[in-house]
Amino acid sequence: MNPIIFLISFLPWILFGLFAGHSLVELEIALLISLVVSVIVGYRDMRDKLIVPWITLSFFVFMVFALIILQWYSIIPYIGIASNTVLTGIAFGSLAIGIPFTIQYAKRDVPRERWENPVFIKINKTLTFFWGILFLLGLVKSICEFFYPDVFGIAGDAYMWISIVAGIIFTMKYPDYAKKRNPT
Repeated sequence: MNPIIFLISFLPWILFGLFAGHSLVELEIALLISLVVSVIVGYRDMRDKLIVPWITLSFFVFMVFALIILQWYSIIPYIGIASNTVLTGIAFGSLAIGIPFTIQYAKRDVPRERWENPVFIKINKTLTFFWGILFLLGLVKSICEFFYPDVFGIAGDAYMWISIVAGIIFTMKYPDYAKKRNPT
């Protein structure tokens, strides 16, 4: 799986985390940027019925509608929790329905005859589970910060970048490791 293409599918979420800021204007701009980027980078993937871009688009459409159009400002304190809940739901929900979201990206780089290979399937279940754990930790962080603002300080702000780097490294390294342990 090409980690750059995979990472691009999460670009709206990354940009949202980067630009949301601490004011209403910054939040609205971040939502609009993330919505536009989700359409631009997700168009092909949505056409191919991939899980991540459709849920991403749905989240940002809802947030733009709720916050900018309906002006439901009471949801602002919950947006961090909501976004991390959605990301966690993408990972564990896709595992629960038997379509790990990483497999949809991996199939683009793997010949069709290997799609049913148990090692290929296990690799993608593991990758999706790993990302799910990273997202779940982000959700726990958001919940803690909701009740205890700035409890993590700079480490809380750095978590997003650390988890992205960890996820990309794992996504790049784990498939080769798993194939060496289970050659088929």
